[in-house]
Amino acid sequence: MSRIVLSEAARIDRREITAYTVDRFGIRQARRLREQFQAALERLPESPTLGKARRELDPEGHSFRYFVVMKSFIIVDEPANDGIRVARLLHSARDLAAELDRDAGDA
Repeated sequence: MSRIVLSEAARIDRREITAYTVDRFGIRQARRLREQFQAALERLPESPTLGKARRELDPEGHSFRYFVVMKSFIIVDEPANDGIRVARLLHSARDLAAELDRDAGDA
């Protein structure tokens, strides 16, 4: 089984999404969202092509897949030597190309 590695940027995204969700919608919704993220992350090694390729969004040197969670969040991942590297966890309303150009999760 492939392993999942979250970049530092993805870990920061997860913390920020959780904090925002707690403030805006409460702890129960934040837990539900965290569980959905975890379930999606656990599915990636079983089916690494779950997401959709969007080459127009990829920064140079990356071939990301974009996997939607709970209709509003996107897991941005790519194959890595030791499994799957999750570069970012972003809300779909964000400018994905700009976010990835700014920080493709290299860490």
